[in-house]
Parts: sequence; structure tokens; C-alpha cells
Amino acid sequence: MDLLTAIHQRRSHRGDFESKPICQEHLDQLIEAARWAPSPFNVQPWKLLIISDSESKNAISDLTELAIIEQFKDARFLDDNSRWIRFSEEEWMGERDGILLSDHLKLPPPFDRDPTKVKPILKNAGFLSFLGHLKAGKIPAKEISAQVRNSPVLILIVMDHQRRPPGGGGQRWMWLGMGAMIQNLLLTAAMLEIGVQFVSAPIERAEDRKSLGKVVNMPSSCEVISLLRIGYAKQVVQKSVRLDPSEFVCYESF
Repeated sequence: MDLLTAIHQRRSHRGDFESKPICQEHLDQLIEAARWAPSPFNVQPWKLLIISDSESKNAISDLTELAIIEQFKDARFLDDNSRWIRFSEEEWMGERDGILLSDHLKLPPPFDRDPTKVKPILKNAGFLSFLGHLKAGKIPAKEISAQVRNSPVLILIVMDHQRRPPGGGGQRWMWLGMGAMIQNLLLTAAMLEIGVQFVSAPIERAEDRKSLGKVVNMPSSCEVISLLRIGYAKQVVQKSVRLDPSEFVCYESF
């Protein structure tokens, strides 16, 4: 697979993985790809924690479940999400951004036959936070936490602030380097037919990131940046959309 094909075919894998572990050869290739990412002053501010131990995965799964339950109580979080939900493939292809609801959520009848019927509800999702206080988030929380628990490997990505480059913009350049490193991982995984999904719930809030750091004995100089679940997946390339270049590319002046 050439690089541009890997870029086009990379997707976030939201389903289950095959039960077999990631082989060491492929893990080594992912690590090597991360190692050669660019960073300011070549400071290489990243650390990767490879997690396959059941006890650690269970602890992270529990944190994920609790975080999702809390998110369903947060009106602002629900409203922020609703802004980017597309309720039909036609709307999704027309907007060319956001997420297709049916790819992320199993809707109950009759909404499963026509997801656009749920649009008036979710377009002002914040008022549904009262359902979160009634434990409505428990079902998706259990589903997603089970995926974390059953993933062959989790990769916790952290940034080491002891490896800060010089200058007032040092923090900004570190974040750019972290993004480049993560993209190296994602594209290499795509070429190896390894599925990857960002697990965002347990790292959304500062208190959750702190709890996660305690689970893995993270050094105080480090900051949690991302959590990935990875495994071998049947490679059915899902549809995706992107803005047309004319919508974000300018020449000479904005």
C-alpha cells in the first residue's frame, strides 16, 4: 500500500477486533514509525505506554465507563456533540464534515429506520442532560468500556514536559510534534491492516486524566495526550467525507 492510499483508507475502527494479539513485529513497526516523527529541535517529547495486561485494561475500562456516564449529565458536552451530528447520508455528503449518526449509535425503533426523526431532539441535546442524571448513559458506557477491556492492545500517548523546546512557543511546537507522531502511528497501522480508535472519554476532563495517570504510574512531568485501542480488524473501508479543497485552501491571501 502506498502512502496516499493509506491516507485515503485510514479510518477510526469502532467495532470489535479479532481476538488474536498484535504480533511483536507489527508493534515494532508502529513504534519505529512513531520514533521518526518530526519534532521541534528534535526534542521528541513523546512517551508511549503499550498496555496488554488485563488488570490495567480493566482499570482503564472502568474509568471509561464512569467518564461516559458523567458526560451524559453535561448539557454543554451534549450540545457540543450535537453540532457535528449528521442524521442522514445525504446530509453528511452535503455538509462534508461531522459524523454520521448511524455509524456511532444503535437507534431504537422507529428511529433506526429513519434517523432524521431524531434530529429535532438531538439538535438541542443539552436539555437531555436530565436523562443522564437518570442513568441514561449506562448502556453506551458499558458498550464502549467493554470494547476498551477486550481490545488486544491499548496505547497511552503522553507528552513529557521535561523535553520542552526553547522559546515562548515551545508548548505549541510540542503539540505539533505530538500530532505528527500520532499520524505516523495511524498511517502505519492502516498499512498493516490494524484497526485504531481514539478512546476520548477517560481523557476529556482533567480529573479523569489524573486518574488515568495514577493507574499507570505516569511520571509527574508527563501529560496524557491520547489513548488508542488497537487490534486486527476485518478491513472493510467505510465511507468518509472531507471538505473540498476550495473550502480551506487559499493562495497568497485569505
